[in-house]
Amino acid sequence: MAQDGLQHAGRPRRWSRVSWWYSVILPLALILVIGSYVINRIGSDPAVTGIVTDAYTGEPVEGVQVAAGATAVQTDGSGHFSFENPLDGALSVSGENYESTQIPVNPNDVDLAIQVRPTTLSGTVTNLRTDQPLAGATVAVQGPTRAEAKTVTDEDGKYLLFDVPSDAVVVVEHAGLSPVSSEVGSNLVLDFEVYPDIVSGRVVDAAGQAVPDALVELGEATTTTGPDGNYQLAGVPEDGTVYVKKAGYREFFSSFPDDMVVDAVLETFQVKAIYVSGLTAGNDQLWNELLELLDSTELNAVVLDVKDKTGRVRYDSQVPLATEIGAVDESYDLESRLGDLEDRGIYAIARVVVFNDPLLAAQRPDLAVKDAATGGVWTTWDGVAWVNTLDAAVWQYNIDVAVEAAEAGFDEVQLDYLRFPTDGPVEVADYGTPLNGDVRTTAIADFLAQTRAALSPTGAFLAVDVVGTVLWDESDNGIGQDLELITPLVDVVNPVLFPSSFSPGTFGYDFPNDNPYQVVRVNMERVEDRFGAGAFKFRPWLQDFSSGLGIDYGAEEVRAEIDAAQELGSAGWMLWNDANVYSAQALAAE
Repeated sequence: MAQDGLQHAGRPRRWSRVSWWYSVILPLALILVIGSYVINRIGSDPAVTGIVTDAYTGEPVEGVQVAAGATAVQTDGSGHFSFENPLDGALSVSGENYESTQIPVNPNDVDLAIQVRPTTLSGTVTNLRTDQPLAGATVAVQGPTRAEAKTVTDEDGKYLLFDVPSDAVVVVEHAGLSPVSSEVGSNLVLDFEVYPDIVSGRVVDAAGQAVPDALVELGEATTTTGPDGNYQLAGVPEDGTVYVKKAGYREFFSSFPDDMVVDAVLETFQVKAIYVSGLTAGNDQLWNELLELLDSTELNAVVLDVKDKTGRVRYDSQVPLATEIGAVDESYDLESRLGDLEDRGIYAIARVVVFNDPLLAAQRPDLAVKDAATGGVWTTWDGVAWVNTLDAAVWQYNIDVAVEAAEAGFDEVQLDYLRFPTDGPVEVADYGTPLNGDVRTTAIADFLAQTRAALSPTGAFLAVDVVGTVLWDESDNGIGQDLELITPLVDVVNPVLFPSSFSPGTFGYDFPNDNPYQVVRVNMERVEDRFGAGAFKFRPWLQDFSSGLGIDYGAEEVRAEIDAAQELGSAGWMLWNDANVYSAQALAAE
């Protein structure tokens, strides 16, 4: 056996078929199969696939271009795309009506899910005043990442915008509409429900000429016409009456228009008034005599006391503070007297005495000017108490009376004694705070602004009486009346131009009282020089009484004053006589 083994070891070894298969054939076959798979995989199977969906709806998006460098493919009907080779870097994704984006990828990414944001925006604009679609509204896209784009709503109020970024703001504008806006965010649809709140139009006179500086009011919204007579009144309420007024013209008013346009034609009107006290208005005989004077002469207006300088309210007022302090002293029937004036086409002016109010001061000492020396209520040399010009409660009381009068039917509210007192020991008058010119003038201006806002919805004109000397003294003259502050806040300024009220030597006349024409004229010339185009607001008080300081006044003197006022183009004139007895011969026939 040992010999056989030696002989076997020396011969060439032969492999069996099984050994050959496992050792050579099978590995080689595996190499060929794997190589073929790899070759086929590289050559024909995609390396990267993905799907593009709508970011808001989640639905697949067809036709979106997906680009890797110079190679670009498009999504199919199911939103899918594929690339044959691995990717590294970024994919650029863009599609019509979708926001372009960049997607980072690396060689390990195979299946990608990409969302794209739609950039179309649609909606409807509805006019809530009419509950109808608002056609012709401009819908604009404003955003930091792109230039503005805009469109216009169709007859159904609908709009459609393209390429709208998510950080944009959509702004809707239309004639008669303050712009409204909304952020786009993730919205595909933005509907707008709007209240048009801009009334516009043009104001002209009877000859068709533009009327500048006319006041246009609706509720608390106010504006003035420009040099061409045009205006835009923004921020108007949902309903109300549009009032157009200017001193020297009759007031125009219109109901709220659906089309937000109010054009106005103003009729010229120069007020020619007489003052009538509450006591005279309460006497039927005296009242009827004045009505006859109104019927037969050029007079067309009455200034009627509603709250006089005694502090009494001369009609049946329902103002709470008036009833509380016993100020209501019904001298006349307000409805009846206003009816008499209305029947004759007479312009009615309510006179409200403001801060010269001894009754309120007596009943409410907390609202009175205090005497710093005595601690009591301050009074003038004549013993008349005034209320505190700085007190908000005093303001509101007089505003309540003014509004009540306007709502009762007066065409105009005239504020008298709108000032600080001077005819007393003013050095001890205590208002609760130190006084100077700024404090005084600011108080008067703020009170007027508050009064005007309260009267605005009524449509009544607002007028204020001022002493004649403030036309010449551009400080507040110690009484708080600064015409540069007052004039813009009122419709009419009434300077008291009684010739007898000016001191001897004024205007170069030893006795101004004896020069009625000249005194009125020089003052109205001062108005023109100082206020220019704004002079139309000035309507003077004229003297129809004898002061005892010079010549007596009669028809000739009164007519001289009237002529001077009219020659200088005033907004009219008013005659004052405490007893309400007027110089009929001074007045032109009706």
